[in-house]
Amino acid sequence: MADYTTVFETLKGFLPMNILEKAINETGTEHGTKKFTVLRQLNTMMYAHLTGKTSLRDIEAGIVADKKLQEHTGTISFSQISRVNSDRDTDVFKMIFEATLAKLKKHHGIRIVPGSWDILKALDSTIVRLCIVLFPWADYRDKTAAVKVHTLYDVLLGCPENIVVTEGIIHDKEKMKTFVTEPGVTYLYDRAYIDYKEYDRYCKEGIFFISRLKKNAIIQVLNENAVVKGSTVLSDREVILGCISTKMQHPVRIIQVIDSSNGELFHIVTNRFDLTAEEIAEIYRLRWTIEIFFKWIKQHLTIKKFFGTSFNAVLNQIYSALILFCLLKLMHILVGTKHDFLKMVRLITNGLWNTVPQLKEDLVPKKPPPVQRQKRFNWKQEYETVLR
Repeated sequence: MADYTTVFETLKGFLPMNILEKAINETGTEHGTKKFTVLRQLNTMMYAHLTGKTSLRDIEAGIVADKKLQEHTGTISFSQISRVNSDRDTDVFKMIFEATLAKLKKHHGIRIVPGSWDILKALDSTIVRLCIVLFPWADYRDKTAAVKVHTLYDVLLGCPENIVVTEGIIHDKEKMKTFVTEPGVTYLYDRAYIDYKEYDRYCKEGIFFISRLKKNAIIQVLNENAVVKGSTVLSDREVILGCISTKMQHPVRIIQVIDSSNGELFHIVTNRFDLTAEEIAEIYRLRWTIEIFFKWIKQHLTIKKFFGTSFNAVLNQIYSALILFCLLKLMHILVGTKHDFLKMVRLITNGLWNTVPQLKEDLVPKKPPPVQRQKRFNWKQEYETVLR
């Protein structure tokens, strides 16, 4: 029977149903619900993300036209989808996302970085601009509304670990304490998160960080370490950051690096003294993976266009996108990580009711048929044949 299970049903099968039922019971979100359950809502949202739907009416039309899809979503109107997205407790989708992420962590394979680098997590945010008339609560600028998705990204897993959605006006640094909590973990972030008091707390509590430093930072050099000649690292110094009012208690390292792609000089600050300067520079480059993740979900999932205008609807749509992203990662492990992830997603999008074996077959590059060479014309032989 497994060979006849469709791709969409396989994605559904990865969902942690025990946690879903627990979330429903704890929040009571299905009280009085007869038709559009949490599972059907999630199936509807996953379908919308996969097929790139841009409106509720478009989702409704897609469900009406697909009898197979109705087995998973039921027949539902656009107004019912809108009402449920706005009213249903967001904690349900949050708990499902966290459980799906935990499931993905159990199935994750080989490390892609040296074990001596330990656990790496990137912290950043992405802005989604909105119409200020439709989203007046999403403060950002005078004539523009926006939401900001603050994200903690597991670099080794290639997946977001935690998010906080706020109005666009909220500064990134205000959410540092929410994410940077685990001793022994190395957090990667850019200049928007610089805070000397927090750096001191990290040093005291055994939390590691690697960040880019502003050019106008005030430093007191304690020691200068040797660097490898010919590498992109120009200097490696142990310093104390800050002036009288903001002076740090603990020493840190400042590594000057030249960007090989554009020749730009920049400084990296860290409290990791166990790694070489070259390793620190290599780890900081991994921070770019969170930027790639933001770009990917905006291009291939429905994040830039929201189906509802309330904060609840926005948050439910973002959580459903992250749940789907984790499920697609699990599917990628099932079909084989040697295959291209984006190609797999495109094949799923265009073949929701194909089977998994068929998906695997489609992922294998087809060999072109052998070129049949035409036989060379031998005019002498043909001439002799005609004469005979």
